[in-house]
Amino acid sequence: MRLTPVALLAFLGSPAPAVPRTAAPAPEAIAANDNRRPAGHLERGVLTLRLEVRAGVLHPEQDADPGLPALAFAEVGGPIQVPGPLIRVPQGTELRVSIRNPLDSTLVIHGLGPRPAASDSGLVLHPGETRDVRFRAGTPGTWYYWGAFPGLGIADRQWLDSQLAGAFVVDPPGAAPDDRIFVLGLWSHPHEDSAGVPQPVEEHMVINGKAWPYTERLTYARGGTVRWRVINPTIASHPMHLHGFFFHVDSRGDGRSQEVFRGDERPLEVTHLMNPGATLAMSWVAEREGNWVFHCHFPFHVSYHVALVGGGATAAMAPGMTAGSSEAVPATPAGRPAVTQAHRMSGLVLGIYVEPGAAPARSAAASRPPRDIRLLVQSSPHRYGPLAGLGYVVQRGVAPALDSIEVPGPVLLLRRGEPVRITVVNHLAEATAVHWHGIELESFPDGVPGWSGTPGRIMPPIQPGDSFAAEFVPPRAGTYIYHTHANEQLQLGSGLYGPLLVVDSARPYDPETEKLIVVGGAGPADSLPQFGYESPGLVNGSADPPPLDLRVGRTYRFRLININPDWRIIFSLTSDAALQQWRPVAKDGADLPASQRRPRPAWLLTGPGETADFEFTPRAPGDLRLEVKTLLPGWIVPVVVRVR
Repeated sequence: MRLTPVALLAFLGSPAPAVPRTAAPAPEAIAANDNRRPAGHLERGVLTLRLEVRAGVLHPEQDADPGLPALAFAEVGGPIQVPGPLIRVPQGTELRVSIRNPLDSTLVIHGLGPRPAASDSGLVLHPGETRDVRFRAGTPGTWYYWGAFPGLGIADRQWLDSQLAGAFVVDPPGAAPDDRIFVLGLWSHPHEDSAGVPQPVEEHMVINGKAWPYTERLTYARGGTVRWRVINPTIASHPMHLHGFFFHVDSRGDGRSQEVFRGDERPLEVTHLMNPGATLAMSWVAEREGNWVFHCHFPFHVSYHVALVGGGATAAMAPGMTAGSSEAVPATPAGRPAVTQAHRMSGLVLGIYVEPGAAPARSAAASRPPRDIRLLVQSSPHRYGPLAGLGYVVQRGVAPALDSIEVPGPVLLLRRGEPVRITVVNHLAEATAVHWHGIELESFPDGVPGWSGTPGRIMPPIQPGDSFAAEFVPPRAGTYIYHTHANEQLQLGSGLYGPLLVVDSARPYDPETEKLIVVGGAGPADSLPQFGYESPGLVNGSADPPPLDLRVGRTYRFRLININPDWRIIFSLTSDAALQQWRPVAKDGADLPASQRRPRPAWLLTGPGETADFEFTPRAPGDLRLEVKTLLPGWIVPVVVRVR
C-alpha cells in the first residue's frame, strides 16, 4: 500500500477527518530491536541486504498498550523494527544494499556509504522507488543510517520519520564482537487545538524501541568488562549517566567521523553529553554487585510524564522483588517486571544487575567508624513566587527551623578513603531520595528507591517524617554532586541539589583558591510556564551572583557543576570578548592524566550531571567575565571576576 502522510495518519488511526477510516486495515506493530542479530546475508566478504520503509505503530511500553504512529525500517519480508535492522560487518566487507520506498511521499536515506565521510547528501527515494547502493565498509567504528522527509536534518525529525534510524557497526577484521548496541529514540508531536492554538508537545522516548520499565534488563558477572555502543539519532541532546561506576570513552563521533581514544587518552566519565547525531563507544568494569541504572540526566526524559499509560509508568523493581518487601518472590508469569510506586520513571532508562562475586579487600581506613552527617530535606514557602522552594540543610547542633533551606545545598566535604554515614531526614510532605552522583559506592545507598540494592535488600523511598542512612567510603578525590532521585522534575528544579567535594591530604580544600560554580534550577520545572518564571536557572543559588576575587599570578581551581534540570549550560571566561586560556584537570570527579591536561580556550558545553575542574592563573589585573548561559536566547548570568 502506498501512503501519503495524510493517508498514513488514517492508516495508523490518527486523526485525519478527510480520510474515511472504515477501509483502513489494522496497523502493523513495530517490533523492538535489541540489536543482537545483524541483518542481511553475509557470504564470502559480501553482505546482501534488502531494506524497505513501512508504516506502523510503535509500542514503547507493553505490546498491548497504546502506540505511536511512525515510519520504520524493515528487511523485506521481515518485521518493521525500531531501531532499524542492525548492519554489522567486518572492515572491508562489500555491502550490496537495496532500499524500497512504498509510500506516496519522497524520503531521503542517509548513512548507506563508507566512513568516514566529509558529507552525506543522502539517497533520494521517490514514491514507489527502489534504489541500490554498493560500497565497501571502511573505518571500524560506531555509525548509523537514517531517513527523513526531504529537507530535514538529523535534528529536525520530530514525528512520523523520527524513528527512521538504525545502527551500522564496522568491526576490525577478525574481531569477535563482545558489546551491546543501544539506539536512543524520541517521538514528538507538535500540534494545535481546533482553534489553531499551539499545544504542549507530546514526547515519548525509547532505548532500542522500548521505554522504562520495559527496556531490556542487563545482567553482568561481577568483575567483568562491559562494552557498549550508544547512538543518538534524535532531535534532542541526552547527557547519559551511569550510576556507581566510571566508564572509559573509547570513541565518540557524529555519524560521519569519529575520534578514537586509547590507553590513558581515554576520557573517564560518569556522564557523557550526546548531542543530536552523536555516537559513543564506552567500556566499564562491573566491580560492585547489585542494581544500577544508565539513564538520560534530563529529568523530563526519564519522567513519568513521557509515559503513554496512566500518565506515567512506574519504576520497575529489581528482578524478583515486590514493592515494600525485602523478600524474594517468584518472577511474574509473563516475565513482565513487577512495579512499585516508589520512583515513577519512564523513557530513557536501562536497568543493570551485577551478579555477586568476590569482593575486593577493604582498606584499614574503610573499617574505621564512619563520620556522621545529618542532612535535612526541607521546604520554604514562597521561594519562587507562590511556589515553595525545596532545599537541604546540614544539622549542626540544634535542629534548624523547618522552613530553613540552602539552594544549592551546603557543600558536603568528605575525605577520600574515610567512611561516612549521611542520615537523610525527610521533612517534606512527599517521599524523596538522595543520589550521590559520581561516587563509586555500594548499590543499596545509591539513591534510586525501589531499585538500588541487591535481592533481599532494596532501598526504600524516604517517606515524610522518615530517614535513611547512606553509608559509603569515597574512593576518589574530586568534584561530585548530591541531588534528589525522586520526582526529579519538581524536586530537582525546586532546589534539591548540592556540591559534594572529596579531598585528601595531597589536595586539601582551600576556599580561597577553589571557586565553586553550581548551576541549578530556578523553580519547579513543571510549573515554570504557567507561573511566568523566565529564568531557566540559578548560579550558586542566585540570578545575580557576587563577584569572584582573584590575585595576579596565583593559580585557582574552578569547580564547575551543571545540575540544571532542563538546559545544557555553556561556561566561558572572557576578557573584552576574547576567550582566556585555562587548563582542564578533572572531569566528573576523575583526575585527568597528564596527556589530557593541555591548556585550551576557556569555553565548555555541559549537560546536567556533568562536572569539570579547570586551573586558571590570571596574568594581569582587571575585570574578567565568567559567563554562564544556555542556548536559550537571552539567558546569560555574568559573574564578574575581579583580578587584583
